This record gives sequence, C-alpha cells and structure tokens, in this order.
Amino acid sequence: MSPRKHKLTQNFIDSVEPEDKRFIIWDTEIAAFGLRVMPTGVKSFIIRYRIGQGRLARERMVTLGKTTDLRCEAARSKAKDFRSEARIGLDPEAERRRDELGIMKVSALIELWGKEAAPFNRRTGAPRKSQRYNDDIRLLRVHVNPILGKMPITEVKKHDIVRLRDGIATGATAKKRKTKSRGIQEVKGGMGTARRTIAMLKSVFAYALDLELLEKNPCHGVRIPPGVQRERYLTQAEAQRLGEVLSSFEARGEAASAIRIIRLLSLTGARRGEIMELRWSEIDFERGFLRLDATKSGKSIRPISGAAQKLLSEAPRVHETWVFPDAKGTGPYQGLPKIWREVREAAGLEDFRMHDLRHSFASFGAANGLSLPIIGALLGHKNTSTTQRYAHLTDIAARQAANDVSDMVAAALGVSTG
Repeated sequence: MSPRKHKLTQNFIDSVEPEDKRFIIWDTEIAAFGLRVMPTGVKSFIIRYRIGQGRLARERMVTLGKTTDLRCEAARSKAKDFRSEARIGLDPEAERRRDELGIMKVSALIELWGKEAAPFNRRTGAPRKSQRYNDDIRLLRVHVNPILGKMPITEVKKHDIVRLRDGIATGATAKKRKTKSRGIQEVKGGMGTARRTIAMLKSVFAYALDLELLEKNPCHGVRIPPGVQRERYLTQAEAQRLGEVLSSFEARGEAASAIRIIRLLSLTGARRGEIMELRWSEIDFERGFLRLDATKSGKSIRPISGAAQKLLSEAPRVHETWVFPDAKGTGPYQGLPKIWREVREAAGLEDFRMHDLRHSFASFGAANGLSLPIIGALLGHKNTSTTQRYAHLTDIAARQAANDVSDMVAAALGVSTG
C-alpha cells in the first residue's frame, strides 16, 4: 500500500475523517512531516527525522502535538526547526526529554559549584578569598557557557573539553563585557586562559563526582601545554622610575591608598590581595611582622622592614577593620587596577605586571645574598619547591660574590685577574 500524501492545510486537516485503523498522511511540501489519525478520531502532527547525515544516522519519529493544541502552520514551523537541528547532529526531542527529567546542564553545575564548593580549597577545605573564587566563576561563565553551557553534564565527553580548550585558545569566546568598576572590559582568550579555565572546569566536574552525579571526569586526560613561567624583574633604573612616578602621583593628591599599596607591595613582596585586604589586627607593629589570617597558603607570618612599617603607621585609620577601606567603608579598597595601569604607563613599564613586584622583591633579595629559605620566608612560601624558581638568582649572586672575594684575594697575592 503506497503512503498517503497531501498538502497539509488547516482546512484539509479538519476535513479528514478517522478510519478503522490508524493511518498517516504525509505532507507534500515538507519531507517526513505528517498527520497521524487514530481510530478514536485523535489527530496529531508528527515528524520523522535522522540525527546527522549518512546511512548510520539514527532515525526518530516524534509527535509534535495534537491538532487540538497546535495549528497547522505552527506545526509546520516546528517541523522545520526539528529537521534543521537534526541535520547538524542535534536531537531536539532528546533535549526536550532531558529538560523534563531535570538532568543538570553544565551551566547549572557551574552555578552550584560556585555556591557550594568554590568558596573552599578542594584539598585543604580552607576558606578562599571571595574575590578569587568569584573571578573563577566569571571565567567559567564567560568561556565555558557559550560552548558547553547547555549540554547535560552526563553527555560531556573528553572530545567536548578538547573542543572547548581549542575554542578558548583561538579566541572564540573572547568578548567585551560591562563592569561596574572598569566600564567596558575586554575578555581575552589564548592558551593561558584556556589552561586556567580547563583547570577550573576540572574542579567543577570533580564536585559533580563528589555528589555522585557523574562516574567520570571528562577533563581527565585533556592535554594542556604547560605554562611558561614569566621572568620579569625591575632593574635599578626601572625601580627608580617607578618611585618617581609614584611620588608625582602623590604630590598631585591622586589615589593615596593605591600609591601606598603599590609601595608596600614593592617593599614586602606580598601578594596584591594580602595588602589590599590587610586588616589592622594583622599588623604587629611592636615586633615588625604581618600576621596574615588567610593567604593562598593559609595563615602566614611575615617579617617586614622599617620602611614598610613606617608606611603602615602613616596610613590614616579611617576604618576600624580595613587598613585600606573602599570609599563606602563596606569592604577593602578596590580601585588599584585602574591606578596601576596609569602608573605603569607613566613609568614606561607596559609589560610589567603588578605581581612582578613580588618577583622583583625576591630578585633584589637574591642580589644581596639572601638564601632561598630566607626569600621563601619573606614571601610566605609554605613549600620550598615554590621558592626554587628563584634559584638561578641566588646562583648569580653567589657567582658575583665569588668573583668579588676572588678579586680581593688576587689583589692581595698580586695575581692578575685579566
């Protein structure tokens, strides 16, 4: 029996009478779009489609809706959408069923992780700084959601993570976004961003494993090229230029808190957040120490110089908790990035990051003969392997010291050093 065919219109559908057996009338304009009529008189629109292309493409037949709930032209439009999505490998019916079942999407998992897991260090359980984990959440929203956000977490595979990695690395997720403090900010891609994003996403899926929502982390085994440790230190001349620019900003009465913070970062080698979020209770003026309650490596005690103590003692006590409060007095100072960009440009240090002040502090220490353990103590390193990155600096200082001593002995012995 040959299939029944007719152009489906609302008038034609209304005129079709039921028969003893179920039958289908296929539309003559849209392939595989049809009207199914049951012996009971119930009429429904259906669509038959293949997911993907080729002989191995899976076939599915789906009910779009009853004629009592859906007009013909609306059903026709819906059928076209189904076929368009199926042609590129998507299965709209499976997506609808997943929504009904409530299977979690990647974007929802990111939000859940951000609320319940991100505020704590996964290894130690120690609280993390809100600014740090909020940055992680923003990173995931910007770079992961456009590519994987709508996917059910149970369907994300390793090749999807590879696709995400390559998309971020090539700038596919780069865009501009509005921020309250910086106006329009450009969100860039690149391999460095890809590396950090995949590391964060790995933690997100690890949390899903903890909740028994998954059996395997799709990020495992995804290759990410190792980061290149950036070596950038201030020279004496550059440090002098930076000091002059800071003095000129100070003379004009601009951003006193930001200027004092930058100077303290230079004098202590502390991390940016450790000084920006410094509390009066963490300063031991009597013994000359910072006793930080929460750092990247936990609680930390750091000796500080007389110059750093003087800067801190001169800071106005306008807030009972924060050494550098924000303008509203509700939290720590937030205006540093903008002022730093202006200072850096004025000093001709466009390639110099704020974190490089910490590296420069270690560099000056090594040049003055400090050992790696001492440098590590000044920087608050818990793990000696972290300080090892400065080993070459102490080697240079040791060689210079050897040359200086050798020259002195050679002069005493009358030995030529030429």
